[in-house]
Amino acid sequence: MNRNWQDFQIAPLLDIGLLQILAVICVAAILLFAVFRLRGTIWRAIVMAIMLLALIAPQFTDQNREKLSDIVLVLVDRSSSQNIGGRMDQTDAAISQIRNRFADDPSIELRIEDVPGETDTRIFSALDRLLGGIPRERLGGVVMITDGQIHDIPANLDLGAPLHALITGREDERDRRLQIRQTADYGIVGKNADFMVEAIDHSLATGSPVSVRMLHEDGSERNLTLPANEPHRVTIPVPHAGPVIAELRMEESPNETDQTNNRLILETTGVRDRLRVLLLSGEPHPGERAWRNLLRADPGVDLVHFTILRPPEKGDDTPINELALIPFPIRDLFEVRLRQFDLIIFDRYQMRGVLPPHYLEKVVDYVKWGGAALVVAGPEYLGPDGLSNTVLGDLMPVRVTGRVIEQPFVPQVNTAGRIHPVTAPIAGSVNTPPKWGHWYRQIETREADNNVMTLLTGADQLPLLSLRRIEEGRAAMLSSDQMWLWQRGHDGGGPIAEMLRRLSHWLMKEPALDENTITTERSADGKSLNLTWRKIGAEPTTATGANPETGEIVRTTFERQSDQTWQATLPIAERGLIRVQTLDREGGTQSALHVDRDVLTSERRNTNSTPDLLRDLVLANGGYIDRIEKGLPDFRRVEDDRIWNGTNWAGLMETESYRTVIGGITNLLPLPVVAVLLGLICLIGWRIESK
Repeated sequence: MNRNWQDFQIAPLLDIGLLQILAVICVAAILLFAVFRLRGTIWRAIVMAIMLLALIAPQFTDQNREKLSDIVLVLVDRSSSQNIGGRMDQTDAAISQIRNRFADDPSIELRIEDVPGETDTRIFSALDRLLGGIPRERLGGVVMITDGQIHDIPANLDLGAPLHALITGREDERDRRLQIRQTADYGIVGKNADFMVEAIDHSLATGSPVSVRMLHEDGSERNLTLPANEPHRVTIPVPHAGPVIAELRMEESPNETDQTNNRLILETTGVRDRLRVLLLSGEPHPGERAWRNLLRADPGVDLVHFTILRPPEKGDDTPINELALIPFPIRDLFEVRLRQFDLIIFDRYQMRGVLPPHYLEKVVDYVKWGGAALVVAGPEYLGPDGLSNTVLGDLMPVRVTGRVIEQPFVPQVNTAGRIHPVTAPIAGSVNTPPKWGHWYRQIETREADNNVMTLLTGADQLPLLSLRRIEEGRAAMLSSDQMWLWQRGHDGGGPIAEMLRRLSHWLMKEPALDENTITTERSADGKSLNLTWRKIGAEPTTATGANPETGEIVRTTFERQSDQTWQATLPIAERGLIRVQTLDREGGTQSALHVDRDVLTSERRNTNSTPDLLRDLVLANGGYIDRIEKGLPDFRRVEDDRIWNGTNWAGLMETESYRTVIGGITNLLPLPVVAVLLGLICLIGWRIESK
């Protein structure tokens, strides 16, 4: 075995710092001996040198070097877009050829890694992970087998080894698709939301007309014409607050690589510009302050508040400017601006000649059209001028019996109230109900029909807070005027602000407070839709949905769950915009929209195979890139000279990676030899000095 100085090493027997100090002492002693010209200086110097060398312990190691194989990473795109056409067959054939090419080459270690992806393809993230687990000096190259639609391509990359890309798919592929260029996150209720959409079809000349259908939430459709390969503005109406969805569908063409991206979901959130509330107080009383404070504290509410301080028949000599009265603008409020309000509240109001009866008929029409009315009833509600004797009383969810109950009671949330979003958050648990303060007066009422929802009960379990849907609008009645006791903290108070806020927003059709909401979600296996109906009233029976691709109608039934909700499963595996219609035992219907927001994922936005996205990065790393349909390149072993590809070949770098195998160790100054040598030198020195 040939030794060289690379095999030489030292193994000090003492700490190197102590050896340095000892060496300095020895050199100083030798210099001192030389200055005083003592006999035997040379022999003493030799002894000290041998002792220092023995403590340093020089030695040779017997080493062998073994050549290590070069690692070649093969990253295989197994994302969903690879299932289009024959791309997966091309991929498997390419892997088989690469395996066969290096099966008998021990200098190459192939590491093949599949990179899955349902929503996107992240090959470079997988590459970073694999590079962290191998010595970079052993990397001979990276080969990517992909359709080129990769979504984590870095701006730059320096592997220090060649990067090759083999592209699956065909060069003549065609994929028409709809792509959104600008979204509208929010839209004003009653207006339109604007989107910028592009119909992409590179087989058509720019600007050529493309027919597109738009499907709205209410099931209606309209036809649009978009210019090909140009962004175009598309508007959708915003009829209500909350999520608003529409779907665009472009006609399919023969031989498309993928047809799922011919659809596009347009989604915005409807917001009200300002919620306008009209509050009419029949007389000054403590309860009107609760409403005024609540509504004025909400920055999204415009409040118009009138309190009737002096009816027309009242006469006195007080100057009007001292009373700070203004004429009640009856015509302006109830003829000109009535439908501009989102909610009208009658707070202990009574007919005292201020508001003619025919204006209440306008209020009834306003509610049926889609407005909302709330009555807070005190004893005056039953009087000759009370609202119970008007058409507005007939609109309310409860009917009065004519009795005023004056006794202490605590408002209670009933079974329906525990489900309804207005009162569910304040209900507490069944076993530990919240401790609220007492009220002392209530109007005795009875529910008007089976469609009434009573959420709070008072004395003798009579309705206290009742709600009702009337055609397109909503109405509610609070059968007591003593809610202000909670606001002032009497007897511990209660959550009056939260309750009134949620009540008013339910009346103004806040989607999040809808009591009969149907929620939809995909099942874990993605083959069906799970429906959950939070239902108050008649039991639900069936649910129907239309397959978004075939239009086939699918039906299923509901089952009651332990949490008092109803669930059903629609076997619809196809993804898109799905309208669900439900029916209850009394013929009531409810609809919901399910949208699969992952239909147009990054993986499906563009499914045409292409080498263009990877080309710059591959060329920057000296690699080869071309389509597999043209044939695989000839893989060659090349030295690290940065010429790693040609027109029909791809190079894999030969690295200089070795593994060192250490054998025995040969000490140059074994301790027994040192002891004998020192003894001989001492004897020789003593003999010479004794003469």
